[in-house]
Amino acid sequence: MTKNAQKLSIVLASEELEKVHAASLIASVAAMSGMEVHLFVTMNGLVPFLKSTQAEGRFRTGVVGEALRAKAQPFTELIANGKELGTLKVYACALAMDVMNWSKADLIDVFDDVIGVSAFFNIAAGGAIVTM
Repeated sequence: MTKNAQKLSIVLASEELEKVHAASLIASVAAMSGMEVHLFVTMNGLVPFLKSTQAEGRFRTGVVGEALRAKAQPFTELIANGKELGTLKVYACALAMDVMNWSKADLIDVFDDVIGVSAFFNIAAGGAIVTM
């Protein structure tokens, strides 16, 4: 991270494909623009990241979400690009994982760690936090 780079943290709590895609796009572009980016995926936001959801293609969508599925780069690729070309870390919420009896092995391979909210706030300190 350069001296003037900013920090952006995104909390993704929705399973709606439109919001998942928007969060992934914002995170990716910000990371590729030199920002330090942290994506904290919590509650229903984890559902699209489950291997079972990906395999079945069962995403919660509206009209725009269906168009995104047909015409846009998948959110998983956006995240992969941001991680490859910038500083983008992705975290799963420990509480949500615990209550659903999910493990990191149940998730697609974009997550850096499973952490709690207090750990996320320590990571996000000093930067902007956006909730989607």
